[in-house]
Amino acid sequence: MFRDRDLALRALGMLLPGAAGERLSDHLTGVLGGARARHAAAIAGAAAAELLGDPSAGTEVTRRWVAARALDDLDACRAWAHLGPVCGDAAIEGRQHLPAPGPAVFASFHLSGGLAIFEVLRGQGFSPTFLLAPAPVHEGRYARVLRAVRLGHLARVLARPFIETGPGVRHELERHLDAGGTVVALLDVPEDAILLRDRATVPLFGRTARLPVGLLRLALARGLPVVPFDARVVHGRRSVRFHPQAAASEPADVLRALLGTMEGVVRERPWDWHAWLELDALLAPRDR
Repeated sequence: MFRDRDLALRALGMLLPGAAGERLSDHLTGVLGGARARHAAAIAGAAAAELLGDPSAGTEVTRRWVAARALDDLDACRAWAHLGPVCGDAAIEGRQHLPAPGPAVFASFHLSGGLAIFEVLRGQGFSPTFLLAPAPVHEGRYARVLRAVRLGHLARVLARPFIETGPGVRHELERHLDAGGTVVALLDVPEDAILLRDRATVPLFGRTARLPVGLLRLALARGLPVVPFDARVVHGRRSVRFHPQAAASEPADVLRALLGTMEGVVRERPWDWHAWLELDALLAPRDR
């Protein structure tokens, strides 16, 4: 969504204290994006209002979604450049929902502010890695730079920064879990983004989605806890929130439980969900 010139704005925001950099990003991102940013925000807002059945949510998404995406990128740049508080110092909510350190799965959606999860888990005694999807074929320079920034940060702070999806992924996941590791995964992945065959058809916001379920199947087979989480950055401060573990006997039912939690998070902060422009790929058409 952002252009190469937005890299200069991210760099400028990095040089300011947390809250000041956030305000700069909030005020200037939309101005720099011009008509293109306003058009994207309007489409996202209309999609939110329809999907959530809430005009006020659509208004908030129109007003805040572009800035939230920019803030997420700024947060990654700050972490990569060692500027400001480290991600591991994020406030933690729902600590009582954490299992004992060891093999586990932590699941969320593509939401702004989530980078802190890795260092927070490491600080709690876990050894996390990330299930990484391939980069889009036609990814622009801005997206390539921010992807490199995020992966560079993870390479510095994690023993195993990521496991790529594709052939052999199950074997690599099993090796990581056998070594006592945990896996962080994002669930809101359209079929055309990752060619994974093990998917379940589940309801999401009253629509139908086919989402990856292989990692959840592996977790069930091993009796591992599956914990939903979300995170945010507000006024330069990061926080991570853990929710009650998703418990069920079938992978699709575990996925449904996770989606119920994440639907609540999206309704709470709809401007932080990244997927508003990808709903046609993520969800089947609404029944009429």
